[in-house]
Amino acid sequence: MAKAKTKNTDEAAEVEEAVEEAVEEVEDELEPAEMLSREESRSAVYALLFTSDRPLSAARIAEALGDIDPDIVGNLLDELAEEIEGRDVPYVLREIAGGYQFTTKAQFAPFIRRMFQIKKSKRLSKAVLETLAIIAYRQPVTRPDVESIRGVSVAHAFEQLQERRLIKAVGVAELPGRPRIFRTTDEFLLHFGIRSLKELPSIEELREMG
Repeated sequence: MAKAKTKNTDEAAEVEEAVEEAVEEVEDELEPAEMLSREESRSAVYALLFTSDRPLSAARIAEALGDIDPDIVGNLLDELAEEIEGRDVPYVLREIAGGYQFTTKAQFAPFIRRMFQIKKSKRLSKAVLETLAIIAYRQPVTRPDVESIRGVSVAHAFEQLQERRLIKAVGVAELPGRPRIFRTTDEFLLHFGIRSLKELPSIEELREMG
């Protein structure tokens, strides 16, 4: 048993060493960011944004480019956004949820929905949107707080909002029954296309966007 264990340990060490060597080889092949021209750096930023399905922060992009100054990345993002805005393309570069992401222009939304067969029935109901609006504008908030405002049970609405990851529990209130405290999430910012809670739309706009 001891010999078998030693053999397995040796094999694991060999595999780990091989992986490290492979990573080093890839890193050696990458051209340092400081050697790229400004146009090449902007193209690299473009590529990172293009391949990511989530918003990328300037700091994350700077890290991917070899830990360059995030301020430089910020300038590159501004240049890229201006460049794309000047093109006749169906998307724009937007700052959303603390990062940057390509998003399609609003006029193409109906065709995209049709392609993915997104049915209207999947939209948030009026009751769920009203519950979400209360959470968004009064957070952090407990479920009893929301129910006292709406005057009805919001258990089903909270369940739907958590399933869609639009809200999350962030703690427990020091109250009888110790109800959980909820806040909106980054997914909420993404869903409504805003950069931060400072850009919260009106309740009427929230209903239309839901």
